[in-house]
Amino acid sequence: MIPTAALFSTDTLPGHPAFDTQAITGLAEWRHHIPMLFKLLAGSSTQAIAWPIYGDGVETECVLAAPMAQAQASWQALCALMELPKSPAISDLLAGGQSWLVLDGVQLINHDIGTAEYAGALQALREEAQQLHAALLRGDRQVLAPLLRMPELGYWSASASAQLMEIEESDVDELPFLQDQGLEGLEWVEDALCYAVKGPDGQHGLVTPYGRWIAPLSLGATGLDTYHAGDGWITFAFGEAHGVMDLNGVIVFPPAPGALYVISPHLLQRVLPDGASSLLRLPDGALLLDGVDNFCQRDDGLLDFERQSNDEDERNVCGVMDVNGAVLLPPQFFSVQNFGTKKKLAIVSQRIDGRFLFGLANLKGELVAPCQYSEIDCATTSSPPKVRKNLIYATDAQGLACMLSLDGKQVFTPQYPPAHHLRGVVVQDDFLYVIKDGWAWSMDFTGALLQQHGTVEAFKADITAQLSAAMGLSRQKAAPKNSYTPTQILQQAGREQLFAMAALLLQGDRELAQRCVDITLEELAEDDPHEEYEGATIEAACFFLLWSTAAHVLGHGTTLDWKAIDEVARIGQHIDLPALHDFQWVDREDGDNMDAGLAAIARHLAPHGLRLVNMHGGEDTYYLGVVRGQDAAAFSKVALQAALRPVLL
Repeated sequence: MIPTAALFSTDTLPGHPAFDTQAITGLAEWRHHIPMLFKLLAGSSTQAIAWPIYGDGVETECVLAAPMAQAQASWQALCALMELPKSPAISDLLAGGQSWLVLDGVQLINHDIGTAEYAGALQALREEAQQLHAALLRGDRQVLAPLLRMPELGYWSASASAQLMEIEESDVDELPFLQDQGLEGLEWVEDALCYAVKGPDGQHGLVTPYGRWIAPLSLGATGLDTYHAGDGWITFAFGEAHGVMDLNGVIVFPPAPGALYVISPHLLQRVLPDGASSLLRLPDGALLLDGVDNFCQRDDGLLDFERQSNDEDERNVCGVMDVNGAVLLPPQFFSVQNFGTKKKLAIVSQRIDGRFLFGLANLKGELVAPCQYSEIDCATTSSPPKVRKNLIYATDAQGLACMLSLDGKQVFTPQYPPAHHLRGVVVQDDFLYVIKDGWAWSMDFTGALLQQHGTVEAFKADITAQLSAAMGLSRQKAAPKNSYTPTQILQQAGREQLFAMAALLLQGDRELAQRCVDITLEELAEDDPHEEYEGATIEAACFFLLWSTAAHVLGHGTTLDWKAIDEVARIGQHIDLPALHDFQWVDREDGDNMDAGLAAIARHLAPHGLRLVNMHGGEDTYYLGVVRGQDAAAFSKVALQAALRPVLL
């Protein structure tokens, strides 16, 4: 839907016995904005009324109505006062209008009908209409000057009655005006609610299903790009010249040599034929930045950009701006990772003397920690810094471990290198593992050594053994794997064993376990007969299928992508267990990854005697479920037999 304001006429208002929605006629419409003329015509005698075109507006005031006689008089007075753009349709439609004029701005009021906020916005619109009418009566040309521009008059046509219904794609055969003009329908553009068409002479156009031309063929455009219609803009071409229009067809950037690219609803990139690139503001085309290129949307809602470099060294040219074009970080970095939602810090890097060194920057554009660190702790190469107890782990240019405060200062002077190459091993919740004189030590976040943990070699060997065990690499003998087809499972699998496995996934609920088995077997009966499932036994081959039913049908599990970190806080919506309904991730810090989130869920479940499980570890996807603590060992045994890599948290 494109938010649209509309004017209608009707003989009676809602509530009158003779009111008939079928008798409402259209007068005018305008997208994304309520034109000044619409408000002026509503005038001083306007009143708020219900409007049953909207479900919530059947009994609730949501639009404005005014006597048509007043609107006609206002138009005549306006024409006498000012030399307006010629628009005979306005005079004709108003003269032929019914008793009442209705101004429908519902779609442009960003509140729900029936709320106090909506009522306040509607009252403000009513007061503005009254003020404009007063300006007309006193002949105030300065106040009414915007009416000299067509956008403030709106698009006048009886076809505006289409706004009484949902605008949607129709069968082209039902649109005779396309056939009559010999137009070729290219595609339906949902974001513009238009058909892209091509005329017999090759000119391109955009037209609504009810015949309003947004980009008329008379424009002579040789090309139209509607990719950014969702942002409110359409680019068009005349050969090598390009321009921009809005979704009303108003040209906001006249065609000129070079290419144009919409970056955001408020930003436009212009690339001249010689390659020079600049950033312009929409809709007025004002120059914001010269010599910038390679704009890219970031996960934190901001925009990356680069300054154009005239030399061969194209490093340290990245910066960050907001969607309105305000520069937050100047283009002097090799990379800028995402800003954290809480601490508003980002890891930045620069290439210095052949090395990539990292620092910290804030949204004020300040480099709070200079680029002098060989690494700064984060979950991924695009994540914000990982914050622990309001501190951030880093290693300096010499590879020595340290902690940084949120203002970028070193908490202590770095002295010791980390004890392992894996950051997840070195950095614990409240201490680090470091090396001193060939020995592994734990060290708190103030730099004080706590405890010795043997030689570095022994420490690393112990870590390797732990990791191997966790990944299942240390088992001498893997469980045998067999493959079974759906038919074999249906014929040979023991129902009691399937029931027992389902009960593990459903916290011992016998009724749900039976439903889980029944649904799973029903789905197997409809499965591809050539599909194969692995397991040490025929029942074990069903374990993941049972989990899938328990999770996606019965609500006792879920699937989360490794990047879906924000879904952790909503885990109670994904796994429908009473123990999770009150879960809140209150200790979340910037840079926390999915593992940290799952650990928080596990801590929340522990007092309830429950364990969070991942059916198959080592993947980018988490297959989550919940088991009772007393069932954890049995769950792991069955999962291993099912050729899975279970992880209990």
